[in-house]
Order: sequence, then C-alpha cells, then structure tokens
Amino acid sequence: MRKFRSIKLSDEVIKHSVVGSVAEIILSRPKHYNSFNQKLRSDLFMLLNNLEAETKIRVVILRGSGPGFCAGADLTEPFPPPISKHLEKDYKPIFDLIVRSRYIYIASVHGSAAGIGAALAMACDFIIMSETAKLSMVFTNIGLVPDGGSTWFLEKALGYRKALELIVEGNSLEAKECLEYGLINKIVSEDRIENDTLKWAKKLSDRAPLASAAAKRLLRKNPNHNFE
Repeated sequence: MRKFRSIKLSDEVIKHSVVGSVAEIILSRPKHYNSFNQKLRSDLFMLLNNLEAETKIRVVILRGSGPGFCAGADLTEPFPPPISKHLEKDYKPIFDLIVRSRYIYIASVHGSAAGIGAALAMACDFIIMSETAKLSMVFTNIGLVPDGGSTWFLEKALGYRKALELIVEGNSLEAKECLEYGLINKIVSEDRIENDTLKWAKKLSDRAPLASAAAKRLLRKNPNHNFE
C-alpha cells in the first residue's frame, strides 16, 4: 500500500492509498458525517487533480469514514454569496474531474449520502451501496434546490415526475429503490461493503484501460443529456 507519489496531504480531512492499480480515497470528517467544509473541498480537488498524473491507476474508490458517506455541505460554515459562484468555484471543479477522468470511479456508499454528498456519489461511474444506505434529497427542507447536478442525475434515472416528487418532498431513496431505478449498480451487506468494493475495483482494473476510458467518454458525451 502506498500514497500517490505526486501529492502529499495531511490525513486531517482525507485519507488516500493505492494498492496495485486501485486507488482509494476516504472522506475523513466522521464527527461531521464527512460534510464538505472548505478544507475538504480544496484538498479533494487537489488530490483528484494530481491523481490524473498517476500512470498505473485504473480505478478509484471514493468512500466515507464513520457512520456515513457524506452529509453534504457543512452548514456551520457560511455560504459566500452568491451561492451560484460558490458552487461553480468550489464544487464543480471536483465533479468535473470525476466525470472527465480516464479512470473508473466507484462510490462506495454506506449510511447516508445527502445533499451534495448524494450528488458526489451519483457523479461517479459506478455506485455500490450497503443494504441500509440511502440517498437523501433534503434540499427543500432548508429552502434550497438540489445542486451538484442532482436534478440531472435524478431526472435521467427516475423520469421527471418521480424526480420532482423526491426533490419537492425532500425525501430519501433506500438502497433497494436506488437499484430498482438504476441509480446504483450493486447492494451488499453492511459488513461486506469495503471488501466487496475493493474486490470489484480489482476486477475492473484488470479490464482493458483504454477501452474502459473510451466507453466512459462516449457515454458521458451523450448529446441528448448534457451534464453541464
């Protein structure tokens, strides 16, 4: 196990390692349910950006520490107005790196992925969830609309009416519902999610990397569904 050669970060908010051709990134603010504060945003962007220089990596696992995946934005920090520029400057570059990367990204979700944390999971190429995990669209509970591309992801998977119902009512989707709607790829037991995610990542990393990257690029560029 090693860390990325091209970057050195403290383990204050993110942990990272590489085993063979599989990288693992762990959001590490467990006492805050891995919610995004300014340091987590900047460190994650820096890490993902530098990760692209790694020549041997093929698959990246993204998961959270503690009780859940990510609770979204840390609401104890003020939003610098206007919020649109805050999203464009601090969040969109992270999502763009995942969407445009030549690597396959797997979101390994346990507990709750809420708000922009759910959007982060949906931005990944594959999602594996534990049986008790859920995706939560709680934006309207605090007078906001979904960000991070959540509306695009949900409308594409659920259709207009179900997506709007989920968003307006501020509800959550259980793992089983996510699988039925095609939002995720796999469901595993809580005690197996880390091992099963790693096993799947290793299997994917043995596939032809150029073909995988090309397939991802072509599907992401579907002209009928523009993430931008």
